[in-house]
Amino acid sequence: MALLKAELLHGRHRAVGMPRAARWISRVDQWAPWGARFAGVANTVLEWGWVRVAMEKVVGLSARRPLPAFARQRFDDWFARRRRIGGPRRGRVLLWDDTFVRYHEPAVGMAAVAVLEALGYEVQLLRGRACCGRPAFSQGDLDRARELGRRNLALLQGLAAETPVVFLEPSCFTMFTEDYRELRLPGAEAMAERCVLFEAFVERVLERHPDAVPWRRDGGLVLIHAHCHVKRWGVVMERLARRLPGRTVRLLDSGCCGMAGAFGAMASTYDLSVRVAEPLLEQLEHTPFGTVLVASGTSCRQQVAHLTSMRVLHMAQLLAEALPEA
Repeated sequence: MALLKAELLHGRHRAVGMPRAARWISRVDQWAPWGARFAGVANTVLEWGWVRVAMEKVVGLSARRPLPAFARQRFDDWFARRRRIGGPRRGRVLLWDDTFVRYHEPAVGMAAVAVLEALGYEVQLLRGRACCGRPAFSQGDLDRARELGRRNLALLQGLAAETPVVFLEPSCFTMFTEDYRELRLPGAEAMAERCVLFEAFVERVLERHPDAVPWRRDGGLVLIHAHCHVKRWGVVMERLARRLPGRTVRLLDSGCCGMAGAFGAMASTYDLSVRVAEPLLEQLEHTPFGTVLVASGTSCRQQVAHLTSMRVLHMAQLLAEALPEA
């Protein structure tokens, strides 16, 4: 269905031209480095009411939807300067730091590195990697999506065959495992077999080595919301969270959060996005104080954080908080 929509939009763009909003969204990875370079100024300016109104008129982004703040320190810069902890006991992994982790949510990437290293893995990043192409694909800019995919697959050809590629963002994961293949990119089939979600990778390791990490005991309720692209992995997320001693874990029977990438950010679909979220929000009402919602998709976290006061984390952050103190 996603490919059919993308192809329909692509055909329309070729016939009548690509709208300004679609062009802007499909190139969000190009704007993000500039925002992060001047994070203080950019974050302040993007909170000005008249700027948000102007953006709504020019590119269609709803003035009512908070925009994700730019990080003052990029994840890849932090990664290059950090102190490595020990050497690889179990092997190496390549962590795919997507655009939002790199420029907006470096804390998610930092948490993932801490967990993977605690499990005995050396973490690497792919130097020179491009955006996975999901924003372009969703906007029907298939030429750009193919260009980005070819670049990433070419870079990954030099990766050791035994090194898995671990993804934090489900939409990036499915871009590699499904959409690159549907776009018929060379090497996509073989690379898809080496891609794995962070949650699935960690659970797989803990199944083999259940005592690999002496998790700290903590109380509280943990709710799990599975991303639409990877609903089938919700049970894995629940099982992984249950490994943390003292936690009560519940997998929500939830549908789409309503955000769906740029869909919920557009002025034309903002109200519909909020209505779609209502069944999920109903399940979050009247939860005990201190309840944590775990949502792996960045757009899911943005939606819930915007519409509720609940604390929303990536699974990597939940696990990192339970690591034994150094």
